[in-house]
Amino acid sequence: MLNLASLCFPDREKSCFFCCPPIRDPAADPLDDVAGRRQRFRENRYRLAERLRQPREINGESCWGLGFLDDEEKQIGCLLHPLQNHGRDLRHLTGYQFKCANALCREAEVFAALPESSQQLALALCRGMDSFTYSSRTNPVKQLLCWEREVTGPVLAALAANGRQPTLQDLVDEYGFLWQKLDFRLDGYLAGKLISRRGVDFLCRRQAELPALRQRIIIGLTRKLAATAVNNGRLRPCHCLDIPLSLSRMLKFGADIWELPEGIESEIVSAIESEVKAFV
Repeated sequence: MLNLASLCFPDREKSCFFCCPPIRDPAADPLDDVAGRRQRFRENRYRLAERLRQPREINGESCWGLGFLDDEEKQIGCLLHPLQNHGRDLRHLTGYQFKCANALCREAEVFAALPESSQQLALALCRGMDSFTYSSRTNPVKQLLCWEREVTGPVLAALAANGRQPTLQDLVDEYGFLWQKLDFRLDGYLAGKLISRRGVDFLCRRQAELPALRQRIIIGLTRKLAATAVNNGRLRPCHCLDIPLSLSRMLKFGADIWELPEGIESEIVSAIESEVKAFV
């Protein structure tokens, strides 16, 4: 069995298989049809040798290389991975080796950037989960990790600062508004800015005002960009500009601005800073 101290393989009791298969319905979740998935993962494990003799390219529904990694049927992962085959990478047999080898969810990247104490707390909150619940995007810890480290780090630090061992329910009760009332794609950048200026408690107190603040900023940015004729010059996708990912998300999903000219980043950041300063 794999024993990697990471978000993907936190312990011997569970693993995350949300990325698998690499082509699937975007709305699919590991908690969909658990009984059916469990049967497929068991069959894939025991029929692996047979399928290796006659491999086939996978489709978007399932992957014959995804199965239970242990006899106890606790960890779920890639049966074709080099760590499962004495260093041999067999993922090319599914037709998607390159995509599988480069699959790393944003949550895992955020997790890796957190201090070790915050990583340990995040994993401790998931203690007792099985692989299906742990992999699901309804897992509150995974929902928190969507918010980038500027939000996730301070929230986990605040959760640990109450002098007792926090629980998963504590996370939901105190900070569940992040995914229940807000949207990390729309509000992540501003939430991080508010936390950096006034702390997590300030965000908690003023959470209901965040959508209105975001809308004011979007309206102002739209007018500003229209007035400066941004259609002139070389346009680049927002996520390729020299701005944080969370800001590019707000521009794309909040303002429907997907491309901007190079060199305009500082103007956008400055305009947002002015609004945030006035808000706090």
